[in-house]
Amino acid sequence: MSGFPSIFHASDDRYIGDEDVPIIFGEKIATPKEYAEATQAIGTLLKGHFSCRYYLPKPVEKSVIQDIISAARHSPSGNNMQPWAKVYCIAGDIKEKIAAATVKAHKENPEAYDAQYQYYPTGPIPKLYADRRGEYGKRFFAPFKIDRSDSNARNEITLRNFNFFSAPVAFFFTIDQALTKGSWLDVGYFLQSIVLAARARGLETISQEATAKYQLIMRQHLPIPDNEVVMVGMCMGYPDLDKIRQFYAKQPRRPVGDIIEFFGM
Repeated sequence: MSGFPSIFHASDDRYIGDEDVPIIFGEKIATPKEYAEATQAIGTLLKGHFSCRYYLPKPVEKSVIQDIISAARHSPSGNNMQPWAKVYCIAGDIKEKIAAATVKAHKENPEAYDAQYQYYPTGPIPKLYADRRGEYGKRFFAPFKIDRSDSNARNEITLRNFNFFSAPVAFFFTIDQALTKGSWLDVGYFLQSIVLAARARGLETISQEATAKYQLIMRQHLPIPDNEVVMVGMCMGYPDLDKIRQFYAKQPRRPVGDIIEFFGM
């Protein structure tokens, strides 16, 4: 059992607990002690999150991945539409084939490929967000001691995206092309749930918009139907903490007071 306790002691679709715990909708809710433990655990999972780009060569068991998806499928969605069409999980030879083809495409002919949507604005990014993006780049590349003008060295680092950062497992998430912004928000809940469920099991992840650009290559290797949009990728595995300590650059977060405004309280 993970060191991060759940609010519910869940066994798939039913909940178990002490007989004197209050019942809501036929399912037993947590005791105050369990809530306190869960609050601390969830805070740790959220505040300790980072985008992991270095992984140990240790496989992730299929049963662990199934368990993570089983938890994440309870994520909220509008009218319970559950718009995450499919999660395509790759490992082993198929992952290596897709990685090799994607790296080759990115090196030789990246202009021939496009994602099925625009992740960033097509026009100028407002200064506030452009400044944050620029600061991210400075912090990210700083540990590598690469000059900003050295595009070849920077590209070599970027190429690791398409090799799935040597993670043992990678995922592609799709959504039906007929669905719109509200459903895309719902898939975001699903992705966050996967990230937290993975962290609770000692795994780390990184989400990858970059891989969506090469969705045509994915379709050559995976049975992705035409009506599904490849939204985003994700890598998952056990973190290589030595490499992370060497190259990790902590990114700043906005203070709480800059994010929320209270009215009437």
